[in-house]
Amino acid sequence: MRSKQLFTSLTLGLGLTLGLLWLLGGATLPVAQAAPSQCPGQRPLLQAGDVITVCLSGGCDYASIQAAVDAANPGDEILVAAGTYTGVSARTGVTQVVYISKTVTIRGGYATNNWATSDPVANPTTLDAQGQGRVLYITGDISPTVEGLRITGGNAEWRGGGVYVITATATLSNNQVFSNTSYNGGGLYLRSSDATLISNTFTDNAAGGMLGYGGGLSLLASDATLISNTFTANATGELGLGGGLCLWLSAATLNSNTFISNTAHVGGGLVLGFSDATLHGNTISYNIADYCGGLGLCVSNATLVNNLVADNRTHSQGSGLGIYGSSLGLLHTTIAHNTGGDGNGMYVTSYIDWQGTTPTTYYSTVALTNTILVSHSVGISVTSGNTVTVNGVLWYGTPVTVSQATTVTVTVQNQHQGDPAFAADGYHLTASSAAIDRGVNAGVATDIDGQSRDAIPDLGADEFVGVTPIYLPLIMRQYQ
Repeated sequence: MRSKQLFTSLTLGLGLTLGLLWLLGGATLPVAQAAPSQCPGQRPLLQAGDVITVCLSGGCDYASIQAAVDAANPGDEILVAAGTYTGVSARTGVTQVVYISKTVTIRGGYATNNWATSDPVANPTTLDAQGQGRVLYITGDISPTVEGLRITGGNAEWRGGGVYVITATATLSNNQVFSNTSYNGGGLYLRSSDATLISNTFTDNAAGGMLGYGGGLSLLASDATLISNTFTANATGELGLGGGLCLWLSAATLNSNTFISNTAHVGGGLVLGFSDATLHGNTISYNIADYCGGLGLCVSNATLVNNLVADNRTHSQGSGLGIYGSSLGLLHTTIAHNTGGDGNGMYVTSYIDWQGTTPTTYYSTVALTNTILVSHSVGISVTSGNTVTVNGVLWYGTPVTVSQATTVTVTVQNQHQGDPAFAADGYHLTASSAAIDRGVNAGVATDIDGQSRDAIPDLGADEFVGVTPIYLPLIMRQYQ
């Protein structure tokens, strides 16, 4: 066990140390640019608050999104009709389809005969970099909004293949970010940006190279808010961190996001590195990694409420969660059917920082309240020097297993045995569930669906409401 822990710490230590240097090194803030001059025959510069239309052929103000952005004043709306917009240009040393350095709104999904209603499904608006650069570059002390676009074909060697946001407080909503690549943040990279991401999908993006970070999304020093986004089939390189998402030095808030079928070396679904994040109502399922199949945490202080961690797989340790040198509070968590490696649903260990002349060891302290922990060959595996406290738990087909070290501290109270009797989706409770009315009051008023909890709450992420709806299996439901 000690040799395996040492190998794991060395692997993570090398990856995280190199990662910090990689993330911080070589990036500089762009130099401010003068406003572009007006070209002969171009529409006169607009007044703030105007609406600008873009389409590929006739009847619009511009045929190019970049031209519309250049002509716009802060506060303008740029409405983009259906079609595929290509062609990159270089600006301040970076290459992209659209460069944004002012507070504007870019919204896709329009038909040229109806500029009143955006419908991105009926009128798909695609920005395709065709592998020749990024799709969007957003920079400056600005607050732009990007809505209803299909962002694809981005290829940036270092950061943000699809979208790079630096310092800007951007809002991205209802976009499809797919098939983009970069070493860091294949789909989207945020640096020093407290962005808001709502109802976007990140699919089939890649953090390329051996040491890739955040196949779908990567955050550095960004206290962003992520609500109802979906990360599917994103991947990192051979030693990469966070198939769906990589948080680094970021106190982000993640509410009601879905991480499904992503792959990485560490953290198939997502990784938190040196990040004090809050996760509420997220679904982390069917992800694969060598370490930390669903979720990996390293030297992070995080709070998780009403989250589902199910059906993930690892080749080594922490099929559901891997916790390294972190302080973690989990309330109403369902951890189920994670497989592979040592068979542990949750792996709790220390992290050794090898920088400097004397290694520094960080120990983990984990508190689980009102947990369902079922269908693992090992429930919780804890190594020397670390502490786990469990209050309110349902075990089923899962023993509690800790290391043989004498310095482990594990406390378990209010534990129950029995079948959780999940619905077809693998986590909603049915009427016969042994988790019903077995919890302790943890001050959590609602469940993963936003439904009210009883005074005596149920264990796990779901609160049974008296009627069992028909729930599709998670994979089927995801692709309806």
